[in-house]
Amino acid sequence: MQFLKPAIMNRICLAIIGLCAAFLLSAQERDPFKPEPPRKPNIKEITPGILQVGTVLLNKKKREISFPVTVNMNEGPIEYLVVTGKGKTHESLLVTSTEPFHLQVAMLLLNCKGSDGKLIPEDEDKAIPGEPVEIELLWKEKEIDKNLRLEKFVARKDGKPVKKGPFIFNGSRMFEGAFLAQSDGSIVSLITDNAAQFNNPRAGRANDDIWRPQPKHLPPLDSNGTLLIKVTRDN
Repeated sequence: MQFLKPAIMNRICLAIIGLCAAFLLSAQERDPFKPEPPRKPNIKEITPGILQVGTVLLNKKKREISFPVTVNMNEGPIEYLVVTGKGKTHESLLVTSTEPFHLQVAMLLLNCKGSDGKLIPEDEDKAIPGEPVEIELLWKEKEIDKNLRLEKFVARKDGKPVKKGPFIFNGSRMFEGAFLAQSDGSIVSLITDNAAQFNNPRAGRANDDIWRPQPKHLPPLDSNGTLLIKVTRDN
């Protein structure tokens, strides 16, 4: 990984070591019969500038990551856009088998620190601390490649339009030795959730009853796709 500057690589290694140590500490404090925490991911260079972190692909030059997802809902209240099987799957548009820990490592490799420990303000008029990102869903329809911004699949119960724009990578947080995104399975949230890695900055994020799937362009239930996350702020 010669394309990474030594100083950046050192910071990333320290961060990964810190997260792994926290997971191990957490495992010792919890029920020993629960599943073991994830191990340090194997980071592979697929081609120059393209890395693989678990099931996450990272493009260093384009400053973007991608990972597989499955359409989980097309009606009813939703609070999340992406969760793992450990998350609130009954309230999430998409599900993924990708580990939040691997996503966190991939974002660190893009030199994104998220909120740097700052909590999300409850006041919707205040900005969410972190890195703005654009998120798209990519899928195939009759062998034709399709892609659409993730917020296009979201509607509001009150009929108000969902504003086009970025989500915010706040990076979740550590609590009592646990990385909350990993334990809660929360990746992209529509409602304010400090445990989720990506949060919705739009008005209404404090209301857990207004969000619905917008099925107009949504692929069928159980369809497989790819979530593409692009970092928009230069570092």
